[in-house]
Amino acid sequence: MFFWLTKAAKPVQAQKPGTPADRAGDALASRCRELGVEVALSEIAGISLPMLVALGQNGIKTVEDLAGCATDDLYGWVEQTSDTTTRHAGVLDGFGLARDECGAIIMKARARVGWIDEK
Repeated sequence: MFFWLTKAAKPVQAQKPGTPADRAGDALASRCRELGVEVALSEIAGISLPMLVALGQNGIKTVEDLAGCATDDLYGWVEQTSDTTTRHAGVLDGFGLARDECGAIIMKARARVGWIDEK
């Protein structure tokens, strides 16, 4: 039925060890170890290696540290005064996460440490 599509498609090439993507991942993993980021933190769904580095650089190194965060800590917040509006960046600002996604990551961490029931 879609013969032309299968004919035109190129086979996927597996990346070989030592490719730039591997080296970048190794460098990030090494940086996480240097920062003292707990391995269990990487098991929280939705957290990538670059995010782990950002969390570690901001003192969030364990699942319990993450569970103790507020959404504003990760996403950021806006402060309005009478004549100015100031945007304060969160720890994960720049990763393209929505406010709800940051909240969900925190809730997963809270469930992992047993502060809430996982549903």
